[in-house]
Amino acid sequence: MIKMLNIHPLYSSSSGNMFHIESDKTDILIDVGVSYKAINEGLKEINKNISDISAVLITHEHVDHIKGLSLLCRKNSIPIYACGKTANLLSDMLKEKNITADINKVFYGQPFKINDLEITPFETSHDAISPCGYNIVSNTSKLTYATDLGLVSDEVFEYLKFSDYSVIEANYDKTMLEFGKYPYPLKHRIKSDLGHLSNDDTANIVTKLASIGKSQFLFAHLSQNNNNKEVLLNTIENKLLENDIPTSNISLNVASKNLSGEVYNIC
Repeated sequence: MIKMLNIHPLYSSSSGNMFHIESDKTDILIDVGVSYKAINEGLKEINKNISDISAVLITHEHVDHIKGLSLLCRKNSIPIYACGKTANLLSDMLKEKNITADINKVFYGQPFKINDLEITPFETSHDAISPCGYNIVSNTSKLTYATDLGLVSDEVFEYLKFSDYSVIEANYDKTMLEFGKYPYPLKHRIKSDLGHLSNDDTANIVTKLASIGKSQFLFAHLSQNNNNKEVLLNTIENKLLENDIPTSNISLNVASKNLSGEVYNIC
């Protein structure tokens, strides 16, 4: 019997990110941007243990995505996957701490297998060394995970277009960022093509996807200071209605900024 993919957005914000993805035979984490203690607390929230984890996929080297990696590797022998130069950087970082780790280098557009999952990394537009998102396929279910990107390239959109479920960044509201407390250089970085997606950017992508029949969305990596669930959903729903796309058949979900045991399923 084919089991659905389960998505657990355990932590999702500019302060720390970690998703758990579960298939019939496999448990993986995408990023470990929280403390090792928080990693274990997150897994406990969904009745899992660190020993259940088959692999960890890293999107890029920023601290809100790798904070717990060193201690995780010191205490466990879980395979770590990262793209190109990110894998090299992580390997060097861990060697400097005398930590032996199973770092696996993967490449944009080249699928690899972890048990019953086929995973394809793809390039994202972000100010990191080799940033990526992941397309994850289990049996007939397809999930695309795309966060930390200043723009959605044609390639990224193609992955989203052919997925059953899209996890997309919605980092900031333009007005909240503009009038917020961040210094100008940081605001400029966030808004750049190598920064993050705004609610308006995400709403435009969702509208394009909804217009071709896509209906399952989970919005991630909301800023602690420059966004909130209500503002985001209002922006997206207004954009859909402007384009005469009814929202009744579209699932718009927002990952909690704090530890959450919520689960989303892909049949």
